[in-house]
Amino acid sequence: MVLERDVYLKITSDDASLRLGDFVFLGRGVEFDVLGDVTVGAHTVIAPRCFITDHRHGMHATMRIDQQPTTVAPVVIGSDVWLGTAVVVLPGVSIGDGAVVGANSVVTKDVAAMTVVAGSPARFLRVRPHAESQ
Repeated sequence: MVLERDVYLKITSDDASLRLGDFVFLGRGVEFDVLGDVTVGAHTVIAPRCFITDHRHGMHATMRIDQQPTTVAPVVIGSDVWLGTAVVVLPGVSIGDGAVVGANSVVTKDVAAMTVVAGSPARFLRVRPHAESQ
């Protein structure tokens, strides 16, 4: 595993689990914010300034923001995935093996294996080409 400078692994509970596969690359300023469970597969590249979290805070009108309940949903990032610079991955998302997420995207729902997505929210663009067709 390669971690550039300023990588932040915020594990916010005794039960939280962050699992990083073999040969994972974490670029400068990557932040994981884990209350439950986040998994990253082998040979995945996470470019600088990405933010990955498995929990969110409520927004109930009858409660102050600092009193809001937290909901947790696991995040799974497959093997051979590339997250471009400044990607945000939100709770409950699975990103399939071989997927590519374009820079500055916000991933709000599952990404199929071997697909390329981008945008805010991230949307399907195309299937990742095979080496023979490049």
